[in-house]
Amino acid sequence: MADTNYYMEDAMRILAETYHKILKINLTTDTHINIKVYQDEQDDSHGYSPKISEWLRNFAISGQVYEKDVEQYLLFTNLQTIGAHFEHSDECIRLRYRRRTNDIFRWVIMELLKASDYTPENQTLMLYIRDIHDSYIHEFEEQKELEYLSRFDTLTGLKNLYSYRSMCDMVASESSPRPIGVLFSDMNGLKIINDTMGHDKGNEFICSYSSMLCDHFNNYDTFRISGDEFLVISIDDGEEEFLQKARAFKRLLEVDGLPRASVGFAWKTGNRIEQVTVEAETLMYSDKQTFYEAHPEYRHSVLEQNYHDEMASLINILTDSYEVLLLADLDKDSYHIIKQNSTSIKAGEPVNGIYSRRNDNFCNDYISEDFRELRRKVGSITNLKEQMRTENHIICDYRLKNGQWRESAFWKTDSDVEGRPTRIIYYSQGIDHSMTERLSQRRKAEKNLELMAGLNEVYRSVSLINLDNERLYLQKNNTLPDCVSELMNDVPYETMISQFAQKFLDEKDAAAFIQDAALIQIRKELQHKKSCRVLCRIKSEMQSVVGAKYEKFSYCRSGGKNNHSIVMATRDITDVVEWGRTIAQ
Repeated sequence: MADTNYYMEDAMRILAETYHKILKINLTTDTHINIKVYQDEQDDSHGYSPKISEWLRNFAISGQVYEKDVEQYLLFTNLQTIGAHFEHSDECIRLRYRRRTNDIFRWVIMELLKASDYTPENQTLMLYIRDIHDSYIHEFEEQKELEYLSRFDTLTGLKNLYSYRSMCDMVASESSPRPIGVLFSDMNGLKIINDTMGHDKGNEFICSYSSMLCDHFNNYDTFRISGDEFLVISIDDGEEEFLQKARAFKRLLEVDGLPRASVGFAWKTGNRIEQVTVEAETLMYSDKQTFYEAHPEYRHSVLEQNYHDEMASLINILTDSYEVLLLADLDKDSYHIIKQNSTSIKAGEPVNGIYSRRNDNFCNDYISEDFRELRRKVGSITNLKEQMRTENHIICDYRLKNGQWRESAFWKTDSDVEGRPTRIIYYSQGIDHSMTERLSQRRKAEKNLELMAGLNEVYRSVSLINLDNERLYLQKNNTLPDCVSELMNDVPYETMISQFAQKFLDEKDAAAFIQDAALIQIRKELQHKKSCRVLCRIKSEMQSVVGAKYEKFSYCRSGGKNNHSIVMATRDITDVVEWGRTIAQ
């Protein structure tokens, strides 16, 4: 029992330090028992009374509660209201208000909950009042910051998409129509700046343009609604005044000959800002098209162009045996032919076009009647989207009108949230229809396409080793630093290996790497298998440069008809090595 009392004393001491008041009140008798109250509160200046109803009321009207909180406080502390709540609920009720403490008003919270001996006939409650000022002020400041972040763009300080939509809702709710002017602008060349100079420079470009907008439209609301899209909205200004301002801004953009943005603007009377925005956006796209016609190099970013060039180069290396190779966008019903060697295809077939039309025309023009409907159905967009929900590829064999056997394969490269393909790689090649040869060619095709996907997604760099002259040519470089790339671009292979080892490997590792990666050794390995690998450990002072502790060099026969080349790809395997060590331990 002594131990229990000891712990109870500790608990009461902690409560006393935390709470201003701890009372047990009786709503039925309008009385209270003081468990913890400041001594100076038990006098007339603080409205003290044996009746709890009078004490709570007198405390408020004597100036101890902040004047703007008094009305809410008196409603909350009405004994009839409190009693009615607890007749139907066991939940605690709370009021946050400001009370005078040491001659300053601080935020506190009053909490009321049922006492252990509460009954409907004897309504006893526990009342707690504790100081929450510091935490509430901190929460209040955080809330103000969150409200700012919800309404303003953190990079430019302009209003954001949420603010734009709120403004649309506000104007739409008004009964009288208002004059509305909107200028819609989309920046030109932001992606190229990001890709070639980095996102910091891109952010500078965005901020510079936003300042330009604000300086010119200083009386209007300005919004950044996406990465490179901006809106200027005028409410209640006359049509001519707004249009003059907008036309002057467009002329300002064209001063340097290379406009920072494409713009469109519109004005009308009404309550729907969104409708005016759509008109302005449509005109902006027209202006953007004019810009692209004058500067076609801006239509695609440098990195996008490099990516397509690299993929085309890799595909040509890996697919010598394919007669037709194309990429298809199933959502847009379009295709682009990457490679076409077949003599059975009509000369002059368009490189780009409508995919479904090409599928039908190909089946009608080239495929024998007994296989025509099969091939048409397999290659249809409807079938591909349905079948490829669970399969990554579909392969179909068929016979041409001239009696030759062909194989078509469809490989999923992108999919929607339900797993249906949105883009595919399609290839076609002639086959010997004997079972053994057909399976062999299919495995080879699957291996090549898997390798293409792997090179695109996994490897940091890809190079081609020409076995005729033993020189190395860089095909792809995603993350290796320039100093590494320079070593791997059109140089003798053995020289590259030696220089890489000397620069990035410890002396004790370099000799073993040079021996294992020697071309004579690689060729020997590839005589018996299709691929091999060499692992190396980057020396500590160069790890931050390469971005890895461990690097893997993978070698694979290219699969071409003459087999005079080897594909070499590099990959960071630090995570794999560290994971393996963890498992081993």
